[in-house]
Amino acid sequence: MADRDEAETETRVGRPRDEEVTDAILQATLDEILERGYHGLRIERVASRVGCGKSTIYRRWPDKGELTAAALDWVSAIGELPDTGSLVDDLVEHAGWNIRNQDRTRAHEYPSYSALVAPEVRSHLWEAGFLKKRRDLGRAIIARAVERGDLPAEVDADTMLDAIAGIVLYRNAVRPVGTSEREIHALVSALVNTPPRTDRSSAH
Repeated sequence: MADRDEAETETRVGRPRDEEVTDAILQATLDEILERGYHGLRIERVASRVGCGKSTIYRRWPDKGELTAAALDWVSAIGELPDTGSLVDDLVEHAGWNIRNQDRTRAHEYPSYSALVAPEVRSHLWEAGFLKKRRDLGRAIIARAVERGDLPAEVDADTMLDAIAGIVLYRNAVRPVGTSEREIHALVSALVNTPPRTDRSSAH
């Protein structure tokens, strides 16, 4: 009965386009997280902000973890695969997207950070969300460098990418002091000059 009443209410006020409803829900989710933190996020308050029924949200996302991951995906940009001809410059440009995404999600504020690291949110972001897509781009940059002979075949791509992403997140969310392009360039240059390597005998 409640779901039918909610649907009737939405029909009476005029049903907006599906994409508009989705965008409004995702924006309301981000607003709620920024105001109350991830653990204070409630589906009923998101629905109230949007002016829809809870069933409208649950039809799209079965729980608040998946809803939050979708909202973070929605506000973040994957970026493009840079090809400057320089491995260092490619990785610096790649890191620039990390900085811009953290600005978009306001990762320097605890409420947003609490959402990003919640296990039920993080798992979605790494399985199919923007974190996986961003990592795939980074790995593509490094794989191309290996093909060109700029890096050894046994380079530990994940450690390199973690180091670059780590300084951005730490400087934004933990200290926070921000990170300049000069500092990113210095770190990337050091990693390229002495790249971390995998133990090939234990590689999968």
